[in-house]
Amino acid sequence: MVGSEHGHVGTDINSTNVAADMPWEWPPNQTVQEAIRVAMQRLSKDGKRRVTKKHILKVLFLARERLPDGNSVKQELAYYWYKEGPYSEIVDANIDHMMDAGLVSFHKTDTSQTYKLKPSRALKPVASGVDVDLAKDEISQVAYDNSDVTAAVKSAYRVAPHKWYTTYNRRFGPRIDRHFEDILAGRTCRHSSQEILSELDDAVLDYPTDPNLMGHRMAFMDCAKMLNAFLRRESYHTDKDTTEMLQNLCAAVWDVFAYGMRVYHHDPQYDSRMEKWMAKYNEELHNLDRETIRSMEVFGDVGVDVPDMSPEMEDLLRHPENHVFTPLSLGDVAKGE
Repeated sequence: MVGSEHGHVGTDINSTNVAADMPWEWPPNQTVQEAIRVAMQRLSKDGKRRVTKKHILKVLFLARERLPDGNSVKQELAYYWYKEGPYSEIVDANIDHMMDAGLVSFHKTDTSQTYKLKPSRALKPVASGVDVDLAKDEISQVAYDNSDVTAAVKSAYRVAPHKWYTTYNRRFGPRIDRHFEDILAGRTCRHSSQEILSELDDAVLDYPTDPNLMGHRMAFMDCAKMLNAFLRRESYHTDKDTTEMLQNLCAAVWDVFAYGMRVYHHDPQYDSRMEKWMAKYNEELHNLDRETIRSMEVFGDVGVDVPDMSPEMEDLLRHPENHVFTPLSLGDVAKGE
């Protein structure tokens, strides 16, 4: 989603969220731009502060989820699930269109990239109608309820297609990455191995039971075996190369999962991308399998015969193929917190 790769100013949101070759094929859409205008106006406290694209995207997604299926604004706000949760190329492109049209200003610092409605445009609607009015009410309420970006992201993850978005990407992933960084920097680790093992257990137990993800599931379980051994026998496995190898593998595990989510959880507006997205998923899954095998060869013994490991956890790590169940339909998927 880095706009500068497509002739636009770079964004601050989910910098790895979209493939670098994504064409900006979405034309200006006044309905979408009115939704963006309302979101920015409410989030900026009527123009008193700047907001991030990430915040705008998440608020519009949450408002969209509250609209009836027949609402035209909901149909225009097309999203898919990816590395940082729900993302819309259409919303992102229309923010850039609004910048090009002089409706929105952009401000960049070393730590942030933020946006603001031009004062002359802040209160001027660009689209109207019954559906638009209903959408504006929902956007205003969602913006009020999620006035900071952290709250908006957390709310969006509550309606993720799989609980793993929270368990792995919001909990285990950041914690294990900080652990790796502390080890590589020679610092005292901020979290104990036992704390992270508990998060790893949750990530293993919460892995989706979708048969479409079987290949990725097997790779993750092999990664989990190495992480389990690394955390339990850390003094034997803290050399730089091994630590960096596992750190990169953990990042790849999430990236490949996100490629799969993009394939299996997107709105119809993106159907034309399916063939390309599936090819990317299969290619990256193959690379992950190869790296997992190589890592296991380098890492060495990853046995799971640990006295205090629960039988369920041991069986999941030893035989993940025995723990796949028929998934519910997308409309019936349980929404994890």
